[in-house]
Amino acid sequence: MDPSPAIPRRRFVKLLAASAASLAMSQDPARAATASTQRHRAVTSTSGGAALEKELKSERKSVADMLKVVRGYKLPAGSPPALIFRPMKARRGRTS
Repeated sequence: MDPSPAIPRRRFVKLLAASAASLAMSQDPARAATASTQRHRAVTSTSGGAALEKELKSERKSVADMLKVVRGYKLPAGSPPALIFRPMKARRGRTS
């Protein structure tokens, strides 16, 4: 069996975008907007209650503590930088 030839990435992306656009346009725009709004309201109207608020508070405290440790770390003098950006020369022509 011979596998089907690969299509170029740009053609694939164009095909994907065209199919998404056709799916979006195939629905009734007013109905699609209403359905989207109803889903959004359903998600935002549900409240997690006290347990969710407690967990969010705990997460915020945890992140703040981690940031405090990272920001408080002092690098020794003369230490090498973590990353050095070196731009690469652009390749001319296409290689396939």
